[in-house]
Amino acid sequence: MKNNMENKGLLVTNEMIEKANLGDEITLTATDHLILLTKSKITAMDLIQTIDSLAEITQAYLEILEKNCGGCEDCGHCEELEREIIQLPEYLLEIADIPVDAKLCAYVEEGNGVVHVEQADYEHDIADIPPHLLALFENYGICIGELDALLVKGELLHG
Repeated sequence: MKNNMENKGLLVTNEMIEKANLGDEITLTATDHLILLTKSKITAMDLIQTIDSLAEITQAYLEILEKNCGGCEDCGHCEELEREIIQLPEYLLEIADIPVDAKLCAYVEEGNGVVHVEQADYEHDIADIPPHLLALFENYGICIGELDALLVKGELLHG
């Protein structure tokens, strides 16, 4: 499949549609980070085969995460993670010229009761992972501490 930038679109050839056994009527579903083409009329077996294909893709992606994060067997790194989201009232963010939706981080001046809160210099961390996916990654054995580090760095893992 190639991205046709001249037409600002995506080209799906008839050969691809035939290879995927999609038939004459196709449904396109677009979600965050995924475009899925399926048959418009789906039998139970079609649905099962689609779920199986998605499971294969999910497994491959989990393996990419595990390869990049490593396994976690009581590494100690995961227990140290801060999963709390820092929130301040909007008026304080406006005074500090920090966007309302910005991720915040805090630094403590030990011993004098001062906590500095500022806009984080990264886009994502472990707090952005939905609980059901975090549980999946933990069950798979992915080191959550290393995953957090990769999220903060924003490194490419694939492609």
